[in-house]
Order: sequence, then structure tokens, then C-alpha cells
Amino acid sequence: MSEEAGAQKLSKKQLKALKFKAKTSTNAAEELKQVEESKEAEKKRKLEEEHRAKEDEEAKLKAKAEEPPKKKRKTRRGKKGKGSNKDDENSGPRFILFVGNLPFKVTDSDIKEHFKKCQPTSIRIRSDKGCAFIEFKNEDPKESKRLMDIALRLHKSTLGGRKINVELTAGGGGNSKERVEKIKTKNEKLEQERLKRLQAEKDKKAEKSKGNEGEGEAAVDENGVHPDRAKMLGL
Repeated sequence: MSEEAGAQKLSKKQLKALKFKAKTSTNAAEELKQVEESKEAEKKRKLEEEHRAKEDEEAKLKAKAEEPPKKKRKTRRGKKGKGSNKDDENSGPRFILFVGNLPFKVTDSDIKEHFKKCQPTSIRIRSDKGCAFIEFKNEDPKESKRLMDIALRLHKSTLGGRKINVELTAGGGGNSKERVEKIKTKNEKLEQERLKRLQAEKDKKAEKSKGNEGEGEAAVDENGVHPDRAKMLGL
């Protein structure tokens, strides 16, 4: 057994004794340092594992939640022809977002009010899973994309006392490994874009603040008098 492995199994009483001993002993101080470093490394490893597990679970939930409820198939004899009377609603690109971590009692009205700036054309709530899918369908795909981008900015906003997740999803339904990975990749890319946008906004504010400071300095002449005041005084 390595010294590090043994250090992790110290009881509270042993750890307390080691801390007391470390005050007067160099060897004990070094041992205490190794124990603390070992505990910190173990804590970090567990947090990383929990984070990865959470990401995988969320991706699976998105994939599973998107599956439409199963409907009983109805057949009638004597009916001519096959197919559906529905229009081809699914042709072309679809702009759908996954909204997770919703309150289980959330309603269509709650979601419409929260997303009123982007006005989703359809909302499908999965109350049993605390999530929903919102779609943006416009005659102009560019307009649908613009409204969806506005909705994405509500990621981590508060609805019903809970911080919601607003993320991209993938069409097709199902819970295959390939689809789960596709959703995960899309949202990792989205998160990177969010971070870049936040950094750009931060840099812009800093630059504006710096510019305002420069204007304030330029508004005072070498005698410490504002140009307008100097003009009034005939300086």
C-alpha cells in the first residue's frame, strides 16, 4: 500500500493528531501536506466524474424526452388509399429548442410569457420529465433562426423559481448513442459561442468605460479648467 493510499484512510482522530504533531515536526508537516494534497486530488476527481455523468444524463434525457407519446394505430377496412391527410409540415429545416429543469406544474401560458420576446409558434410540454420543446416556424427560415437565437439567450434564466436550460436538440427522436452524442456536441459548441459572446460584451464595456475616462480627461485643459468654463472666463 502506498503512502498516499494509506493517507486517505486516516480517521478524523488520526488526522487531528497529525495536524497537532505537524506544528512541531517537519516530517509530520510533510505527511500532513501529502494527506491534504491527496484529499484535494480525490475531491477534484469525483467532481469531474459527477460533471461528466450529469452531462451524459442530460443528453440522454433530451433524447428520450423528445420521443413523441405512442399512439394506438387505427385501421379501417374499405378505406381507399394509404397515407396521411396532414400537410407536409416536417419538410425543410425545423427550429426546435429543448427547455429543461422546468417546474413540473409549468403551463403553456407560463412558457409563452417567459419567451414572449421570441414568440414560439408551438409548445410541447413533458410534465412528467420537467421539460418542454418549443418550435419557431415562420415563412422565412432566417426569421425562425433569429427568434430561436433570442430564445437561446434565456439559458439559465429563472422560470417559476428554477434556472432553466435552453438548448439545441436534434431531430428524429430516439435515444441512440449516435443521437445523444450529436446533441451533446451541438450544445458544447453552443456553450463555446455563449462564452465568446459574453467575453466580447465584457471587452466592449471595458473599452467604452476606458473611452469615457479618456473623454473626461480631454475635457480639462492644462490648467485644469474645462474648455467651456475657460471660454466664459475669457481665458
